[in-house]
Amino acid sequence: MYVTRLDVQGVRNIHKSLLYPKARINIIYGENGSGKTSLLEAIYLLGRGRSFRTTNLKAVINRASDACTIFALLGNGGTDDISGVPIGVSRTSGGGFHFKVAGRQVYTSSQLAETLPIVLMNSDSLALVEGGPGHRRRFIDWGVFHVEHSFRETWRKYQRCHKQRNKLLRHDKISMAELDVWDREFISLSTQVAECRQQYFDKVLPEFHSIFKSLNGSLDLDLRLFRGWAEDSSLSKELKKSYQRDRVSKTTNSGAHRADLKLKYEGRPASEVLSRGQTKAVVLAMLIAQGRVLHRVRNKDCVYLLDDLAAELDRAHLSRGMELLLEQKAQIFITGTSKDALQALVPKSLARGIGLFHVKQGVVDQEEPDLI
Repeated sequence: MYVTRLDVQGVRNIHKSLLYPKARINIIYGENGSGKTSLLEAIYLLGRGRSFRTTNLKAVINRASDACTIFALLGNGGTDDISGVPIGVSRTSGGGFHFKVAGRQVYTSSQLAETLPIVLMNSDSLALVEGGPGHRRRFIDWGVFHVEHSFRETWRKYQRCHKQRNKLLRHDKISMAELDVWDREFISLSTQVAECRQQYFDKVLPEFHSIFKSLNGSLDLDLRLFRGWAEDSSLSKELKKSYQRDRVSKTTNSGAHRADLKLKYEGRPASEVLSRGQTKAVVLAMLIAQGRVLHRVRNKDCVYLLDDLAAELDRAHLSRGMELLLEQKAQIFITGTSKDALQALVPKSLARGIGLFHVKQGVVDQEEPDLI
């Protein structure tokens, strides 16, 4: 799916804007603070039901409004036909929501994500390498959600079981018989979650290495999936071994919720060794690999939101990254301050077909691209 029409109302400083994006490349340019990122935020809201910039909805909604609304038409072919599947999101400052897909109301953000898969790269994306394991688990689970159909329900059951086990650990007196019942379910569900993640990881890994080699030459990285407990032990043994520790901390210290991606170079954590430029190339390779796997396994394409990427990547990595993205025919929205610099990234063969949008003080004007 790709966005063929985008109607944004009440998102930050954007009072009302109607855009007709192109199926491949869309350039959004303007001065800092003009509202470029707010447009990406609107698209993200459409596919996730929430913002990537804040958990405070009041900050997202225009001060003159008590709600924000984003509506789009989605196409599924190679033309810029505006007919297609309608999708809409409305969020209120009080936390209320109204989601619709194809004219029907839906009640979870996962149904939005299923309709419009979105991959975001911005300055916060470096947390995939430099941040804690939660960032990398979310990366893996995004892909598993879209590729492995059984994962969503299994993960929901796992979260419930994990929560119940932690609740028991907080009791002064624990019923070992009750804990044993929950442990059996916890072990079974942990194993299922780990298997789904491993199956997805096995698909992503060769794509990642191929893309990163194209971006960064011969640098040899070791990327592995840690399932959440020791590889040479069973989860049953790990739970018994860590029982006293779990009692003291009142939380479960082994299981699928402890999974992580371990990225190393010459035996050391990549975050300690890689340069800033190499780290950015790793992140870009991981995100492009996600899109490739989604296309190959589900025959679906995600929408890439690239926020001020010229500030995050040098010209060589940015140009090669754009080439790799264009190879998989994904729709791209890229922001920046320089129209000329962004247009220079577009191959001449595609120059006539780009969407060009100038944002100034929350007002979005669609322009004809300069022919290169």
